[in-house]
Amino acid sequence: MRSAKEEPYFPYTAKPICYLLVTPDGNVRQIQHTKGELAEAYAEASEGKAVLYAVWPGEWRSDLFVIDDLELFADKLGIKR
Repeated sequence: MRSAKEEPYFPYTAKPICYLLVTPDGNVRQIQHTKGELAEAYAEASEGKAVLYAVWPGEWRSDLFVIDDLELFADKLGIKR
């Protein structure tokens, strides 16, 4: 697993990015690319209720990233905090 904040060109707004929200009890939810779902995922992650992950698909493999800079995530996606 990689860190999104350590990837200088992480494509937060790219449609192929698959966001996943994982709660402490193991519930996994895919987040759609809508302002509402992205904002809800940001709120849950920033409150410590879940961890936000992203899968960045590539030509030969897909990489899993933890979204570990939630403020940058919100800024890039235009989410009001």
